[in-house]
Amino acid sequence: MELKSAFQELATDERFIQDSRDIIKNDLFYQPTDNFFTIVPGIKGGQQVAAMKGFEYITTASQGCGGAGISPSFPAFTQTWNPKLQEVKVSYCYDDFMGHFTQWALANGYAVKDIGQTELGLFLQDLIVKAMQLDLQRMVLMADADIENQDILTDEATYAQYYNTIDKGLIPTLQYLKTLPEFADKFVALDKNAATTVADQYDLGSEYALGIYEGLTDQYDFDGDVLLSSNRLFKNYTKWIKRANGYGVQSNIDDTLKGVKDASVDGEKVLPLVNYDRWRANDFTIGDPATIHLPHFALFTRKEFLQVGIDDAAALENLTFEYIGGSEETFWIKGNYMLDFKMVNPYALKAAF
Repeated sequence: MELKSAFQELATDERFIQDSRDIIKNDLFYQPTDNFFTIVPGIKGGQQVAAMKGFEYITTASQGCGGAGISPSFPAFTQTWNPKLQEVKVSYCYDDFMGHFTQWALANGYAVKDIGQTELGLFLQDLIVKAMQLDLQRMVLMADADIENQDILTDEATYAQYYNTIDKGLIPTLQYLKTLPEFADKFVALDKNAATTVADQYDLGSEYALGIYEGLTDQYDFDGDVLLSSNRLFKNYTKWIKRANGYGVQSNIDDTLKGVKDASVDGEKVLPLVNYDRWRANDFTIGDPATIHLPHFALFTRKEFLQVGIDDAAALENLTFEYIGGSEETFWIKGNYMLDFKMVNPYALKAAF
């Protein structure tokens, strides 16, 4: 196989490019992001989204003719979509690209002598989709336009460009809401985040996550349907499940052998964000002794209120593949899309971080 010519042919193959766009759109915007968030296509900058807190106490015994009226207040929280352009630019020199492609082919069961343009196309799609999936979820969770001024990144020079991509992702949004008096009762203390060493931050008691989760679900203001959690907190809870009824119980033995894949608390399914802990440990470890910025979190709300706004119609229309020859042979993969995140109803949440 002549890699350069195969790449160049794919770069001008409209069917391949459109198929790649469709695969990326489906896998990036709708799976697995849609497991945790609600995708809102077609957003435009400046569009307002408002949440109103319901009111009551408007019915009284009849006062006959006349009588004073009741004028309930309308507590509301208004936000504005502000999508930012996200840009993907991946480049490899020829030798590195060939090396990665060969490794991918072997890992997927292809013989090197048999790999050709079809396999190259699958490799390109696989390469892009997996990286963009992780980037999207990371940005939606942790991005903050002001992150460079917070002294929370392991290395601002390296990581800031990957986190200042939208105004605020989920966690920075929760941090902001916590500063507003009207939402002060929406948050539960998670003291391990404030520990002074990583070891102490990770040292969770056997019922630690259980207490956090119960603190979130023990509320009567809204009907939630999703409990998101950092992975270490989730694992702490599943360990408690396995040991709660004794080691000899067959179901606990099965859970120990196979792992707890689906866990609930008070009837609410807990969904762990597996990569959250890795990103925190890698990108948000600072100080001496070292600590991790917000290594744990949990959030109880409704999935419909966790909205990822995308410009679906134009997403990835500029997806291109380029080969640039010369003394420095380079393969380029480029694309872009518009992105924003909003917690659209802060009245219906309870969080710990």
